[in-house]
Amino acid sequence: MSPTLVYVLLFVALVLPVLAAILLRLVKVQVGERGLIVGSGLVFALAIAGALVLARAEVEMLRIGDFTLLLPSTRRADSFTRPPAEFVPPLGPDGQAVTPIPIPTLTPRPSATPSPSPTPEPTPEPTATPEPEPEPEPEPEPEPEPEPEPEPAPEPEPEPEPAPPAEPQRYTVQPGDTFRSIAERFGVSVAALLEANNLTPAQADSLRVGQELVIP
Repeated sequence: MSPTLVYVLLFVALVLPVLAAILLRLVKVQVGERGLIVGSGLVFALAIAGALVLARAEVEMLRIGDFTLLLPSTRRADSFTRPPAEFVPPLGPDGQAVTPIPIPTLTPRPSATPSPSPTPEPTPEPTATPEPEPEPEPEPEPEPEPEPEPEPAPEPEPEPEPAPPAEPQRYTVQPGDTFRSIAERFGVSVAALLEANNLTPAQADSLRVGQELVIP
């Protein structure tokens, strides 16, 4: 295979997928999702095909400057048959062939067969004596609970007798007293004082000295 074709196949297998991926990323919007998938499939198919052709090609030598990219190779190892090596006997000082001394074959020493070690008889294990089961303790009988004694009903307290109504306070009119001053002195209103004494406002204005008034 010519070196030019090998360079092309190397470009398709190694460089083309990288360039195609960059280009498809740039034109992703224009080609759409379907075009991106189809383009990626075609590029990778070309790369795989180039790699397969390179694997089956018979390349003698490929050089770039002083660097060797591919070494010479053959199709299969079974296509090359190595010729048998010819035995050349060593020559002596007089120029005649020296017959090699055969190397004696060493006989291996018989190995000692190890005698089987006696198998120790199993020691009988002591039989465990069953411990007597403890007798269950009798459960204590529950003590009868004492019945609660009925509490005596509280006797009703006698209601206090109502206190007898207090007698109304009386006041004797002194000289200089007025009906209003008497009401203010005992802290009652003029109307209540009038009602307690069955007086009219006119009668309240004409009080007599020594007249008794009922203070409510």
